Amino acid sequence: MYIYETGNENYSVLETFAKENRKNPTEAESIIWDLIRNNQLGIKFRRQHVIDDYIADFVSLHYKLIIEIDGGYHFSNNQIVKDKERTEELLNKGFTIIRFTNDEVINSPNAVLEAIKQETMEIIKKKEVPSSTPDLSQESVGKSLPSEGFREAPPSSGRFGGLDAWAVDAACSGNPGPMEYQAIDLATGARVFHFGPLHGTNNIGEFLAIVHALALCWQQGQHQRTIYSDSYNAILWVKKRKCKTKLERNEKTEKLFQIIERAERWLQTHEFRNPIIKWETAQWGEIPADFGRK
Repeated sequence: MYIYETGNENYSVLETFAKENRKNPTEAESIIWDLIRNNQLGIKFRRQHVIDDYIADFVSLHYKLIIEIDGGYHFSNNQIVKDKERTEELLNKGFTIIRFTNDEVINSPNAVLEAIKQETMEIIKKKEVPSSTPDLSQESVGKSLPSEGFREAPPSSGRFGGLDAWAVDAACSGNPGPMEYQAIDLATGARVFHFGPLHGTNNIGEFLAIVHALALCWQQGQHQRTIYSDSYNAILWVKKRKCKTKLERNEKTEKLFQIIERAERWLQTHEFRNPIIKWETAQWGEIPADFGRK
């Protein structure tokens, strides 16, 4: 069974109801969907998704997280019993369920979003398995993408909560100009990889940094490791599997464009599962992979 196949013999009937619900969402459902759609939290959610004999309002199948919005009818005695049974069955299947009332969503959407983010982070922490020390030999790194310009650096003493996660960032002197990027292991503070400098732009560097991290995780079999980037554009390009740069392709940038094409081919031929999450600088400070040149 594929991860999206979560229905039973009643699937066709339930999916008809689900499609109707998607066409006619409640006000609260529309608010939640606007907050979590298009992988805004670094996690893919589905709405009105059939799971056995139930239709979940919103669900991340990868992290088995369900978000339910309770309207007024949920507080009737009969519905309370049904909701309890439904919750118990879904919990037994390994799902985590968070519930909000219509009023909570409509009147305090920011608070609801923060609660969803917090629950998401807790699930990610539990799901991640501590990784072994990355193999940064020239032979090993040369198999990842791109292959030029890597060098290993000694680990730093910094730590960031022991997360199995990498932070990536790029720096560019001028835009375009000499560009480089790197990744930092949040569990150890060690530099995982570094590339550059090469003539390019900051957005291209951010894009390549994420793809490089994904490729190295794939090579190591680390499909749950989280990748943090502070670039919304780069995350969006990776999701679309296309580097949407406006940089001119010429003799000076030809080598960079060849690397971009390799990155795009890798994205198009690999179904990576690593969460890619936007680093919230305003809340958490500078991303640990920052080059410190601001």
